[in-house]
Amino acid sequence: MRIPLIFIVLLVTASSPAATFSIVHFGTPIQAQPAIEHAAGIWGGILVSDVPIKVSVSWTALGGSSLGVTFPNGRKDFPGAPVDSTWYPTALVNSINQAELNPGEDDINVYLNSSTNWYLGLDGDPPAGQYDLVSVFLHELGHGLGFLGLTKKEGAEGSFGAIQASDIAPLTTTFPWPELDTLPGIFDRFLQAQDLTMLTDVANPSNTLGSLFTSGQLRWNGTNGLIGSGGAVIRIYSPSPYESGSSCVHLNEATYPTGNPNELMTPHVSPGQSNHWPGPIVIGVMRDIGWVVDPNVGLLEHHAPASCGVWPNPVDDQLRISCSTYDKLLITDLSGRSSVHSRNGDSWDVSQLQPGSYFVHGQSGPPLRFIKQ
Repeated sequence: MRIPLIFIVLLVTASSPAATFSIVHFGTPIQAQPAIEHAAGIWGGILVSDVPIKVSVSWTALGGSSLGVTFPNGRKDFPGAPVDSTWYPTALVNSINQAELNPGEDDINVYLNSSTNWYLGLDGDPPAGQYDLVSVFLHELGHGLGFLGLTKKEGAEGSFGAIQASDIAPLTTTFPWPELDTLPGIFDRFLQAQDLTMLTDVANPSNTLGSLFTSGQLRWNGTNGLIGSGGAVIRIYSPSPYESGSSCVHLNEATYPTGNPNELMTPHVSPGQSNHWPGPIVIGVMRDIGWVVDPNVGLLEHHAPASCGVWPNPVDDQLRISCSTYDKLLITDLSGRSSVHSRNGDSWDVSQLQPGSYFVHGQSGPPLRFIKQ
């Protein structure tokens, strides 16, 4: 059975060539935390930010079939905002400003369903009946980082920026809920109807907007996303009836099915399925909304073999690598300076490295990137 990856659509009040994550856990089992850190490390190797991205993870029973729920913090009309009267996730706001504009507040809240039969391994090979935690958390972080919108539909009427705290109860956020002022998010600014009308040019709220939300024909109109698609129309999930938390904030499931390199940000996932890379369309979308992508990441490249990974990432002292070809490894910094490290049990001591970005080179396979704090 395919289960929806529920994402509560909310954006609230909200250089070094890499992003780092500061993750606080509430009830997350210790054995599940490496998978969460691993997923964060994948995004950390793609996006650029001088400001650590603050994430709180709550491990709790969500009920129903939900695997994860994500609430991004946000700001509008901040200094240097590329587009006025538009909500941006604070992780992106801080990256644009190269300074933290929301001190004392989390950037992203993620709820994970403790009742799910999770696969906690890092190798991307979940058995039948288990859901790959790395894939699900990678998906949820994608929403928190900006693959999201502020759409809502009540009856026939559709709107941007009308979501209220009561719409996501009984869940809450660790940061103050804003008055969204019927303004769109930056993601919404790129949504286009089949006739090429931009949705943010339609009366808000209106029945016309509600009809477009359920047209089945929404598309993405960002230059970099279209580069990632090879110029093909990028279909956005917009079924009828409207699915709160899924509609207008995912890629279309039928267009990017299981096995497609862009499947990660579709609204459903199956047990036994995994994907540890956002895909070229999603990376392009992130560029379109304002993220700088690490220059070492090619828009059209695919992920390294799922059987290899590093964690925790960022790391303080002991680095672990889930790949058999790394029994003896070479670590290089971005300038190519290298040092050789040998296995110490199931980890490597990197405590003597200076803070910064590094690559791990094994006997075979692609280099793996990590951040030394």
